[in-house]
Amino acid sequence: MIYVSSSCLKNKYIVETVRQLAEHGIKNIELSGGTEYYDDLENDLKRQQRIYGLNYTCHAYFPPHKNDIVVNLASCNDDIYRESIQHYKDCIAFLNRLEIRTLSIHAGFFIEISSDEIGKLIKTNTIYNKENSYERFICAYENIRELCLQNDIRLYLENNVLSEENYRQFRYRNYLMMTDSGTIAEMKKKLEFNLLLDYGHLYVSSGTLGLSFQEECEKLGREAGWIHVSDNNGVKDLHLPLNQKSEIMKEVKRNHRIEDVNITLETVGTIKEISDSIHLISG
Repeated sequence: MIYVSSSCLKNKYIVETVRQLAEHGIKNIELSGGTEYYDDLENDLKRQQRIYGLNYTCHAYFPPHKNDIVVNLASCNDDIYRESIQHYKDCIAFLNRLEIRTLSIHAGFFIEISSDEIGKLIKTNTIYNKENSYERFICAYENIRELCLQNDIRLYLENNVLSEENYRQFRYRNYLMMTDSGTIAEMKKKLEFNLLLDYGHLYVSSGTLGLSFQEECEKLGREAGWIHVSDNNGVKDLHLPLNQKSEIMKEVKRNHRIEDVNITLETVGTIKEISDSIHLISG
C-alpha cells in the first residue's frame, strides 16, 4: 500500500494538507510533523476521515504540541526523556481515538539537540554516554511497544540520517543510532523491532560513511516491513520528487515488490509532483 506523508505539502495546519490530498484522490495519508497545534485538530481529522474515507498511519512527531519539544528516547536529559515517552503515550491514545493501527518512530541520538536543529546542522556540545543512551532507549521502546500491543497498534522503528555536514561537526564520530547496516545490526542485538527503512536517509548516510549504497540496500531492503521514499543528492535529505533514473529508485525497485511492502512517499512538492511520484513508484 502506498501512503503520502502530510509533510509533502507545506501548510500551517494539518487539516489543510489532508483536505488537499483527499480532494485529489489520495486517501492513504501518513500523519507526520511540520504543522502547528490547534485545539480542533483531532475533530478535523476525524471529519476528513469520515467525509473522504481516509486511511491514516502515524509517524514520529505527531500530533504536534502547543510548544515544540525534542523527541529523543535515548536522551540522558531527564526532562527530554520524560517528554519523549509521554509524547508517544499521548500519541497512542490519539491513534486509538482515530482507529489508526500503525505507528513509526525514530531511532535515538547520543547527543542533546534543540528543536530548531532537527534536520539541520547540529551544534551541540552535550554528548551522552553511549551505553546509558542505549539502556534508556531500549527501556522506553519496550514500554511503548507493549503499549502498542495492548492497543492493537503495529510499531516500526526508522533509521536515522547522518549528513556529511553533521559528521564533520561531530569530528567524524557517529552520534546517531541506526544510520547504516552496521549500526542497525548493533540495535538488533539489543532489541527486537520492525524496521522502517528510509531510503533517502540510507543514501545520504552511505555516502557520508563511505559505504556502498547498493550493498547497504541488499543487506537491509528485505528486512524492512515499511519503507520511506524520496529523492536527494546523496549529501542532504532533500525530500525531492522521485526520479526514475535515480539510485534510490533503482534500489527500491530492485529490493521490493510494491505489493509486498508498505510505502510512504515523503516527496515535498506540488500535488502534480506527488501524483507523478505515486505513478513512478507504482509502475
